[in-house]
Amino acid sequence: MGGFRGIVRGLGDLDASEERALGGGLQFRAAGAGIVAQPRSTRAEDDTLMVMVSGHFNRAGSAGQSAADVILEGWRAKGASVLERADGEWLVLVYEKSSGRLHLARDPFGVRHCFWSARGERLAFATTLRGLLELPGIGRELARENLAEFLSFRYVHAPRTLLRDVRAIPPGHMLVAEPGGEPRVEAWHRLKYAPPYCPNPPDPETLAEIERRLFRSVAARASGRDRVGIFLSGGLDSSAITWLASRLGPVETFTVGVEGAEDDEAPYAGRVATLLRTRHHLVRVSPDQMIGAVDGVVAATDGPVTDPAAIPQYLLGVEARQSVDVVLCGDGGDELFGGRMVGVLASQFRLSTLIRRLPGPGRRVASYAFGDSRPELGNGGTPFGLARAVGGVVAFGAEGRAALMRDPGWVRPGIRRRCLEPFYREVVSDPINEILHAYLRGRMPEDALARTGAVALHADLGLRCPFLDTDLASYCASLPGPWKVRPGLTGSTTKWALRELLQPVLPRSLVGRPKRVLPGPWRRWFEGPLAPFLAERVRRLEEDPLRLFLPGAVRALVPALGQPGVAERLWTLIFLDAWIREVGAE
Repeated sequence: MGGFRGIVRGLGDLDASEERALGGGLQFRAAGAGIVAQPRSTRAEDDTLMVMVSGHFNRAGSAGQSAADVILEGWRAKGASVLERADGEWLVLVYEKSSGRLHLARDPFGVRHCFWSARGERLAFATTLRGLLELPGIGRELARENLAEFLSFRYVHAPRTLLRDVRAIPPGHMLVAEPGGEPRVEAWHRLKYAPPYCPNPPDPETLAEIERRLFRSVAARASGRDRVGIFLSGGLDSSAITWLASRLGPVETFTVGVEGAEDDEAPYAGRVATLLRTRHHLVRVSPDQMIGAVDGVVAATDGPVTDPAAIPQYLLGVEARQSVDVVLCGDGGDELFGGRMVGVLASQFRLSTLIRRLPGPGRRVASYAFGDSRPELGNGGTPFGLARAVGGVVAFGAEGRAALMRDPGWVRPGIRRRCLEPFYREVVSDPINEILHAYLRGRMPEDALARTGAVALHADLGLRCPFLDTDLASYCASLPGPWKVRPGLTGSTTKWALRELLQPVLPRSLVGRPKRVLPGPWRRWFEGPLAPFLAERVRRLEEDPLRLFLPGAVRALVPALGQPGVAERLWTLIFLDAWIREVGAE
C-alpha cells in the first residue's frame, strides 16, 4: 500500500541516527530535510517542488502520469486547491524547496492515516504510528488524559492519539510546517449539506443520479491492471457495489463467517454472490484461529483494535490476498445514505418534535408517557444528535469509567459531548444529516475504516472505497436527511435509496432485512472455548504496570458476562493492554 516518513528541521542537517532510522527507498534530501517513500508510493519533482503520494487516484491525470505527477502539475498551477480534484484514497506530501515549507494532506474521508510529532524546530512524520515510533526522539508516554475518550468510544479522534507526543492528521485536513513557525493543521475539504427544511427532490431522477455516480465510482476503482475483489457482507452497501461491479465483468467476492455466531451473515452473502454470479470465497473462523490472530491484529493497527470483529476481517484479508491485489469495501454507505441507528433516531426526533409543539401541560404528560430522557427538549438551540451525544458506540459510560479507573480525574464525565460537538458545529442541516456527518467524521475513519485499512495494510492489499467518492459524497450530502430515511408504519426505513436501487436485482428478503454488524459469539466463546484466553488476558490486565485501573475492577467484569455489552468492554480492555505492550507505551 506504500507510505512515507521523514524528518524536517528548521535549522541544521539531520544527524547520523536520524539518517539511519529513515532507511532506504525513494529518498529526498535537502538542507534540514530527509524524506523516504516506501514501495508503491510515487514521487515527482522539479526545481521548486518535491511531491510524494501514497495511495490511489481515480479519474485523474493523463496516460503515463503517476499520482505524484498529477499533484506536481496541479500544485504549480493552483496550489492546494488541486487536492479537490484528487478523488481516491491517498496521502499527499508537498515540499517547497526554496522555503522549506512542508504540506501533508490526508484524503477527505480518512482512508489513509498520517502521524506526526514536533519538538522545537524538528518535525517527524510517518504514514503509520510504528513507522513514526521507529524514528529517534519520539516519546511513548501514554496520554492518560485521553483514556476517557478511548474507553467511551473505543478510539480517540484525530488530532488526538493515545500517545502524548504524537498527533494524527484528521480526514480532509492538511499539516503545514515551515522553518521558524509552529506546525498548523488546516481543513482543506468540507462537505456542503442540504439546508434545513429544504424540500425533498423527485425520487426517479435522484435515484438515477445516485446510480450513475456510484457506478462511475465503482468503475474507476475496479479498472486498471490490478486484480480486484470485493469484501461482501451480504448487506446493502457491499451488495450494491457487487451488483455494479458485476456489470463490468466477472467479480471475485470474499466473505467471513464466525463459528457459532448468533446471526451468521455468510448465508446472505452467499446468496447475493450466487444471484450476481460472482466467484465467491468463504472463510470460516474458529475460536483457535481467533486466539492465534489476536496479537497479529494488534501489531497491524495504529491504535488499539476497536472491535473483535477486526480478527475475522484480518483473516479474511489474508485469504483475499491469495487471489486479488485490490479490494473494494462498502464503508461509507451508512454515513451517506442513513444507516446504523439513524432509523430509530429519526423516529425519536419526529416524536420529540410533536411533543415540543404541545402546550405546557400536554408536553409534560407526553414526556412522562414516552419517557423523560429527552435531552433535546431542554435546549432548543442544541442539535438533536449532540443533545443525545450520538456518534459511535458507547463502550464505557461515565459510571463504568469511574468504577474502572484509578484516578478520578481521568473519568471526565461529559467527554462524549465535548468530543462530538466540533463535528456537529461543522454543519447546519436537518438532524439526520447532522448525525450522519458526526459518524462520517468520527466513527467511520477511527473505527470502521481503521479496521478495514489495517487488514488491507497487513495483507498488502490495495483498499478502495466506492462510496467515499468525492463526487458521490457531495451529491448525497446535498440531499435532505428525510429523503434518505423514510417514515413507515412500524418505524423508519433506513438507506431507502439503496433499497430502491436493489429492488429489481435482489429478492425482498435480502433487500428488506435490517442492518447487522459482523457477528460474533464473543460472550459464549468467553464462557467456553476462550475461557482460558480470557483468564490469561485478565491476569495480564491486573498486572497493570502503568497503574491505570482500580484493583479488582477488571476481574469484576467477568461474572457479569451475561449482561449486555460486558463482553465488548472486556475486549476493549484486552486490546488496550495488548496495544500498550506492543508499542511500549509508558
